[in-house]
Amino acid sequence: MPRFTWLNAVLIIGAVLTNAVIGLKNIQDIAGIQKALTNAGEVMLAIDSMNISMLNAESGQRGYLLSKEHDFLARYNNNITQFKSTVERLQQVRSQSSTQQKRIENFAKLAQIKLHSLTASIELATSSDESQSERILQDVQLSQGNMRDLYRVIIEEETLIREELLQRLDKARTQARNNVVWFTVLSIPMCIFILVLLAKHLKNQKLAKQQLEAYNQTLEQKVKERTHALEVYTEELNRSNRELEDFAFVASHDLQEPLRKIRAFADRLTNSCGEQLGDKGRDYLNRMNSAAVRMSTLISDLLELSRVTTRGKPFEEVNLNILIQKVTEDLEIAIEESQSTIVVHPLPVVVADASQLSQLFSNLISNAVKFRHAQRALIIEVTCESTSAPDHITLNNQGDWFKITVSDNGIGFATEYAEKIFTPFQRLHTRKEYAGTGIGLAVCRRIVERHGGQINATSQPDGGATFTILLPTDANTFSVKDNTNELLTTKSH
Repeated sequence: MPRFTWLNAVLIIGAVLTNAVIGLKNIQDIAGIQKALTNAGEVMLAIDSMNISMLNAESGQRGYLLSKEHDFLARYNNNITQFKSTVERLQQVRSQSSTQQKRIENFAKLAQIKLHSLTASIELATSSDESQSERILQDVQLSQGNMRDLYRVIIEEETLIREELLQRLDKARTQARNNVVWFTVLSIPMCIFILVLLAKHLKNQKLAKQQLEAYNQTLEQKVKERTHALEVYTEELNRSNRELEDFAFVASHDLQEPLRKIRAFADRLTNSCGEQLGDKGRDYLNRMNSAAVRMSTLISDLLELSRVTTRGKPFEEVNLNILIQKVTEDLEIAIEESQSTIVVHPLPVVVADASQLSQLFSNLISNAVKFRHAQRALIIEVTCESTSAPDHITLNNQGDWFKITVSDNGIGFATEYAEKIFTPFQRLHTRKEYAGTGIGLAVCRRIVERHGGQINATSQPDGGATFTILLPTDANTFSVKDNTNELLTTKSH
């Protein structure tokens, strides 16, 4: 249907344009013919005016030559002035016919000769040379006869040209009238057809509007249902988070208390009854005490992981240069014992949770120190540069972002473990090789995500590791809501 409608629209527009072109051509033809008629009229008027002026001048000349009266001379002078004017006018007009134009030019030349003869005869008459003036008068009469014949031919030819132009004008007007009639006849069905199409379009538009309203109502109902389901889910999630907080509280107090008692009684048994237990008994006590320590550490790490989003502090301006300096001071003993070198390039000021960023960089630097290479001195480098927002950020106001990298020349790891290391409890080495619970990097990712950023790692075995962190300048714009882990856009426009 749309193709058919477009085809009809093209045909209608083509018909209108064709009629407009034909009408314009008719107008141009009529204007050209009228211009030619005006020119023919001017030619005939110029010829007539010159002929009349010439006759009047000749009459005044004859009267003066015969009577010597000055009234005839004055009349002659007036007619001579008009005669000169008509000669100039005749020289300016051009006929449509080249043959006719040559006749007019010849007529103008004869008129100039005539003018010279009339002037000469008057001058001779005033000098009292009557015989000479009579001879000139006879010459003037002879030239007058030639001019009369040429005048008659010019007028007849120009009349024929004018009649032909009038016929062409009448034909052009008839053609223009016929075009108007035919266009009117064609316009009526086209207008009816356009009205039918318009009515059909309005009907379809009304139907489409009704369907759209029905779809909108259905969509609105679905949105309400989904919103209600989401509210229920959110409430359930909040309840679950509250339960997790309660569990974390229990883990930090109720579970830690039995572990502390186990460790305390194990120490007492070792100190008071160690000799009676023997080597095997002391070994069992040491294993029990080590297990209790690991369990206590694991519970503390789990509590720390859960509190990233539930116990986070408000965001404020943080100078990362000062923050990194404090972190390195806290880790001074471990850094000195490992003979590590930390190179920190200029870092920006961001709006973030200072305590969590301290924990982030502390975990990353501690991780680098832990997994240093035994055959070379450890070098840790912290750099920063401006960058664009990550691909998942589609807000109009994306703000400024920074890419912070923490790289080292430690033992590294295989590329396929780049994501696995951020999963809680995931370890790439045994506890005998490297201590730890496998929670540290998971805490790092949770902290970065709470600030609306991203963290990833790249490495090669025995080639060191590089942790890349993308952070916004203002974490309030891209932050993770407590208890729901959903991205907020509190300052987006």
